[in-house]
Amino acid sequence: MKLNSLKHRIFFFPLLAAFFITACEGPAGPEGPPGPEVIPVSFEFEADLLQDNDFEFFREIPGQIEVFGSDVMLAYVLEDYIEEDDLEVWRQLPLTDFTENGTRVMSFDHTVTDIRVFLDADYALGQADEFEDLLIRAVHVPAGLVSENNMQKVQQAASVRELESVLGTKIKQVD
Repeated sequence: MKLNSLKHRIFFFPLLAAFFITACEGPAGPEGPPGPEVIPVSFEFEADLLQDNDFEFFREIPGQIEVFGSDVMLAYVLEDYIEEDDLEVWRQLPLTDFTENGTRVMSFDHTVTDIRVFLDADYALGQADEFEDLLIRAVHVPAGLVSENNMQKVQQAASVRELESVLGTKIKQVD
């Protein structure tokens, strides 16, 4: 008889606890403050790739942009400006050039605090390979905006306009 009573208590106690836990639930509280806005942001800077700086240029990411390791960073270089159409022509990095000396690549990498634009080649870079006053546009895309389905499209966006189309949102420019 005592064994049967113990079985009922073991069964009844969790059922009673579940009742009290759900019965104590009150009305929802006020809505908290909104979280940070998740939008892609770009910033521009000029870079010199010279023998004097070993063909690399570092730029700190502006303080108002918080970058996490899972975010995507893209970089574009202003290739041309068509004055009569007031049209800028941007190309996504990396860029590969086939010169008379061999293959030269302008590329970039980044950390959560800075971005580096650099030249690399399959030959010894020299004065003829220098670039001055390159206008670079870096675009930070928070991971929350990138799904598995569009990751490749985001990384291959040839222009900022194409990137905006892939993301379905405008890219905010910061100083």
